[in-house]
Amino acid sequence: VSQHAGIYSSPVVWRGNVYAADNVGRVVCYDGLGHELWHYQTGARIIGTPAIGKGVLVAGSADGFVYGIDAKSGKLLWKVATSAPCVSAVTILGSTAYIGGGDHFFRAIDVTRGKVRWQSPDIKGYVETKPLVTRGKVVFGDWATTLYCLDAKTGARLWTWHPKKTDMHYSPAGVWPVEANGRVFICDPDRASTAIDLNTGKQIWRTYQSKVRESIGLSKDGKRIYMKTMNDSIVCYSTKGDTPQELWATNCGFGYEHARVMLVEKNGVVFSTNKDGLIMALDGKTGRLLWKHKFGNTLINTVVPLSANKLIFTNEAGKVGEIEIKR
Repeated sequence: VSQHAGIYSSPVVWRGNVYAADNVGRVVCYDGLGHELWHYQTGARIIGTPAIGKGVLVAGSADGFVYGIDAKSGKLLWKVATSAPCVSAVTILGSTAYIGGGDHFFRAIDVTRGKVRWQSPDIKGYVETKPLVTRGKVVFGDWATTLYCLDAKTGARLWTWHPKKTDMHYSPAGVWPVEANGRVFICDPDRASTAIDLNTGKQIWRTYQSKVRESIGLSKDGKRIYMKTMNDSIVCYSTKGDTPQELWATNCGFGYEHARVMLVEKNGVVFSTNKDGLIMALDGKTGRLLWKHKFGNTLINTVVPLSANKLIFTNEAGKVGEIEIKR
């Protein structure tokens, strides 16, 4: 189906329904057959990927509000005002939604009541990433070259990490951080991948070996991170050890690439997409390319796999759909 407006965020799947937010500020809910069930209109574009918890869809809008919408009915339950456009993706854990802002605050919001549980000030740049919430901590980057770690219960700042380059364009801001073995893994526009100790913020390793950009993903067993390079290849590194260990690298033939798209594993298959409408599936353990198919000519956002051969996608052209590969 088409929403007739650009989509720059990933779909959300909940109880058989599919939700997509778009560039004119709508959240649209579809059933499993692609029929629209409801839509809710915010006041400006939605860039960040929403999340659903406790039956509430939470989305930030460039109109300066964070919205809580009943995922079944589309009814507005609450909204929280911020003082600048909100383009952050959302992470929900339990009954708390975690979301960054453009107003130099990061917030934790009760998803059922819309009450701000805490807000952490002095975030130097605006936040667009999907926060990592793990082991009682929240980790996210901003567009002022800073990676933050906050206490998930209080919002207290635990540590920050910075790349050596101070230009904002090298910020670890587009990547969705992942965690395994007490380590945070990111990749950034400096074409480097980095492992950071979750507890201390100390850098464990940083490598420019594979010339990755901002696309990363974690295997379900936590043993491997997957990253997309800026030219043709998907690479896989171990999450263990104090030095970077490449496990495999696969030339997928997609050419020059700069799109921020996270890699997602489902049933042992890792999925990636690119700026030119290509979807790729690889064996997570071996890197063997299982298939690749082109769907249009625009960026396909981070996909939501339902199985090893079925997935839900959105793209910049405003398409929302389900793809099943029969092999």
